[in-house]
Order: sequence, then C-alpha cells, then structure tokens
Amino acid sequence: MTKKSVVVGLFAVLAAIQIAAPLYMAWRWEDILQTGVSYKWRTAPVDPYDALRGRYIDLQFMDARGPAAPGENFKYGQTVYASLGADAASFARITAVSAAKPAGGDYVEARAGYYTAATGLWTVLLPFKRFYMREDLAPLAEKAYQRTAGKDAVVTVRIKGGLGVIEQLYIGDKAIDEYLREQQLAQ
Repeated sequence: MTKKSVVVGLFAVLAAIQIAAPLYMAWRWEDILQTGVSYKWRTAPVDPYDALRGRYIDLQFMDARGPAAPGENFKYGQTVYASLGADAASFARITAVSAAKPAGGDYVEARAGYYTAATGLWTVLLPFKRFYMREDLAPLAEKAYQRTAGKDAVVTVRIKGGLGVIEQLYIGDKAIDEYLREQQLAQ
C-alpha cells in the first residue's frame, strides 16, 4: 500500500464518519417520534429565547415527581431513571425513581431534583423541556401558552429507550398551530 492510498483511505473513513454522525442523531430522534410510546404531561408557563436556536416555549411539568425506589437516596442533579405510567386520566406519572436503569417498562433518563419529606416524593428534572416554534408564531404561541398553562396546556412526549422527544403542544384539544390559526381567524 502506498502512502497516498493510505491517506485517501483515511480521508474516506473520516468523511463517512462526519456524514454518518449527524444522520444517526437525526434518525435517533425521528425513530423515537415514530415508534416511541406517547405520554401526555400537564405543563406550567415560562418564556425564554435562545439566540442560536430560536424561539421556544420552556415547559415546566406539573407532575414531574415520584417515589424513590426502596433504599435509594439521590443528590441534586444526579442522573436518575424515572419509570413511567399513566394515571386514570391518561396523563403521565412517575411511578418510581431509581439510580439504576429499569429492567423493563417505559422510563426516561433524567436528573434528580429536590426531595419533599411531607410527600415522600422526588422532583425529577426531565430532559425534554423546550418546544421550538417558528419565529413568527412563537410570540402568539407564548401568549396563548401563558394564558392556559396549568389549566389547559398539555404536551405529548414520545418515550423510547430512556430518551424522550416532544411530539406536540396542545391547548385544549388542539395542536398549538391549529389553535393559533383559529385564534387569528376569530380576530
């Protein structure tokens, strides 16, 4: 093998890796959206802006807390695994929080928040909290979200293999885009 063919071969391998890495990242999130299990979460309002990634709605989850697995205690910010279930109204709820990855069922990798002794529950800092919007719709969406969060705003999240991807933000029974379109037509 000549030095030139080795260099060309290494270049080809590096080029393939550079192309494959972003394709894999995009495929991983799309795979979760297509095949993951859908959970609904109740939300509470906050309004941020990211200069590099654009406008988004910072989602706070009302029911992001659960009991620790027996004998476990966590430090704030520690990686934990929140096992998921659904309540009687089909909203997501955390059934257990543990330091070890669950052997079965749906779960999401998250961070430990605070422990509340009165309830015996750990707050879990979920990794999916930003719902990105088109720049022109974001201010309207933010106002609508602020008015309805905690009452009528719900987000669906797809969960698969410990990862979660936000699927859609709803106000009432309408996706945010449809809700804004109806609001604009009503004016």
